[in-house]
Amino acid sequence: MTLIPSDQRQRTRRLAILVGGVIPMAIAVVALVLMIGWLPELPDPIAVHWSGSGADGFGQALPMVLMPGLITLVFSAFAVGAAWKTLESGLLVANQKFLLVTGIWLSALLNIGIAGSVELQRGLDDARDAPDIGWLMLAGAVIGLVLAAGAWFILPKAGIASDPVDAPEPLTLAPTERISWSRSVRLSRGVILFVSAVMLVTVGTVVFTAVAAPEAVGFALVTLVVVSLLAVMTSWWTVTVDRRGLRAVSAFGWPRVVIPLHEIREVNAIQVSPTAEFGG
Repeated sequence: MTLIPSDQRQRTRRLAILVGGVIPMAIAVVALVLMIGWLPELPDPIAVHWSGSGADGFGQALPMVLMPGLITLVFSAFAVGAAWKTLESGLLVANQKFLLVTGIWLSALLNIGIAGSVELQRGLDDARDAPDIGWLMLAGAVIGLVLAAGAWFILPKAGIASDPVDAPEPLTLAPTERISWSRSVRLSRGVILFVSAVMLVTVGTVVFTAVAAPEAVGFALVTLVVVSLLAVMTSWWTVTVDRRGLRAVSAFGWPRVVIPLHEIREVNAIQVSPTAEFGG
C-alpha cells in the first residue's frame, strides 16, 4: 500500500515521537525511579567524578540523580522538534533520523552509566571507596548503540531534501553595469527559545559542577563561555552576492563563508531546511 503524503507525514511524526521522545524518556524515568529509591542508602556526599586513581569528586546525591533525566528531556525535545517538519513526501532526511536515534544512545549512556555509579555506592560509609565506573559507561554506550541501530530501521527510509524551486530569469547587463544583492538573516523566535533553553541547561551544569565538584568548575565555566560565544556569533548573518562572488559573514565577522566568483559554475534556487539538513 502506498501512503499519500499527509498519511505518511502523520506516521512519520508518530514514529519520531516514539523513537526520539518515548524510548529515551522511558529509559530516563526507569533510571530516575531506581535512583530515588536508592537515596536513603547512599553516603553523604556521594562520588560524582572518577579518574584513574578512583573517585576524586564528591557532591550531593540529588543533582546527580536528576541530571541524566534533564539532559535526556532537553535533547529529546530538540530531536523531535527538528523532525516535526518533514519533506513534502512526508519522510525525514538522514540528519533528522540521526538526531532521533542519537537521543536513544545518549539516554542509555547517561542513565545506565550514572544510575550504575549510584547503585555501586549503596551501603558505603565513605564515597571514596566507590569502585571505578568505566565499564558501566562503556556498557551504556554499547547498549545505546545497539538500541539506536535498531531504532534507525523503525523510522521510515530517509528522503532527499533540497528540491528545486522556480528560479528567476537571469538579468541581462551591459558591460559597464554592476549589481549586488545583500540580506541580513537572524535566528527565528523558536530557535532563539531553544538556544535560551540550552543556555539555561549549561548554566545549571556550571552551578551543579560548582557544588558537586568544585575542582572542575573552571572547565565548566570555559564551556559556558564557549557555548555563549558560539550562540551569539552564529545568530545573525549577512549574505552578499556581487562581483566578488558569494559572502556569508556572521555578526562578529567570523565564522564566514566566501565563494569567489571564478569558482561558481552554476546557480540554482532550492528550498533548504537548515535544522533538518544541517543540524541547525
